[in-house]
Amino acid sequence: MGRTLRLGVIGAGSIAEYVHFPSIKSMPDVELEVICDVNEERARNAALKWGAKRWYVNYEHMFRKEKGKLDAVIIASPNAYHRDQALAAADSGVHVIVEKPISCTNREAWEIVDACRRSGIKLMVGCNYRFWIPNELAKELIDAEVIGKPVMGRSALHEGWNLYPESVAFSRFRFDPTQAGAGALFDLGSHKVDLLMWLLGSKPKRVVGKAERLATPESKSKLDDAVIILIEFENGSIAAITLDRFSPVVTEVNEIYGTEGTICTSTESGGPFRSVPLAVYTHKDYTWENCPEILKKYRWPVFFWAEDIISKPMPKRWVSIVPPREWSYTRMLNHFVECLREDKEPRISGEDGAWVMEVLCGVIKSMKTGCWIELPIKEEVTPSGYTPIREYSS
Repeated sequence: MGRTLRLGVIGAGSIAEYVHFPSIKSMPDVELEVICDVNEERARNAALKWGAKRWYVNYEHMFRKEKGKLDAVIIASPNAYHRDQALAAADSGVHVIVEKPISCTNREAWEIVDACRRSGIKLMVGCNYRFWIPNELAKELIDAEVIGKPVMGRSALHEGWNLYPESVAFSRFRFDPTQAGAGALFDLGSHKVDLLMWLLGSKPKRVVGKAERLATPESKSKLDDAVIILIEFENGSIAAITLDRFSPVVTEVNEIYGTEGTICTSTESGGPFRSVPLAVYTHKDYTWENCPEILKKYRWPVFFWAEDIISKPMPKRWVSIVPPREWSYTRMLNHFVECLREDKEPRISGEDGAWVMEVLCGVIKSMKTGCWIELPIKEEVTPSGYTPIREYSS
């Protein structure tokens, strides 16, 4: 696939306007072919602004008219529509990036995975956290066993309604259970579960948690705004996640604890307790000759310029790493295009997205049972207030 790639975008809301459209525009040999949005004015204006050749208000009509004219589509619509739109893309033989969360139920997620597998198309979930350079470097160091065996993780994302949902988003679908499915649990939890699965290198085995509305007036939203999740993974590691939608300032952190060290990242916000985007401590006995290159680049001397060269092993201490802030969404799209051109599997597979939904739906089920939930869940778990649309069938 060496020719120019033709992309479509379903959903011309804020995530498309601020990240997907600019990312497509910045890439050589990639064209924005079509835009689809149920809001006709928004679809038309986005097409004019970003240079799309055509625009639509109905995704099924778009796929019929564009048969053979699209290589891939980004689904950036509200969560409730992901399942139908992804199945339509699969039936049309169009590769897919689905914004997170991949769906609103565990069954819907696996339906998307199965449909794309049957059609032989590539499916990736839009969890951009894996493409921030600090997280990529953390994964590289973990896989190189710089912190020994990773056995515990913690991840937190506390970001009030007043931030993205109210200050950036074009619509209020994130407040609506019929379109979002859940609140902080789905919107923020999909990022954090995926990142911990990747960094710890394992599928989840079982989960317990709680997702409640503790601070948000019911008149504003009936969805959860406070979440805590505990996960046990197949490789024996464990993790904790906390999320909220009431904090007026963002707090975001990811920590991986190994038998011989610790890695911490933070890419969404700074603050006095998160002064750098990546920090590493290793208890291993490295010399200057065998120390991982990324650590050598950022180990500035404390007392004497030659201290790391003459000390064997090198002194053990935290290393603060501040890599370039390259836009994660653009790097994610570049990766997906590379997968299409070179016939490689995307970093975030549809199966990864489905396992994330197993965890998130497992939290909902655990609140009803008061017990740990074994994964995968045998039955479909549907969030309160959400009714699956399922208007499209293959």
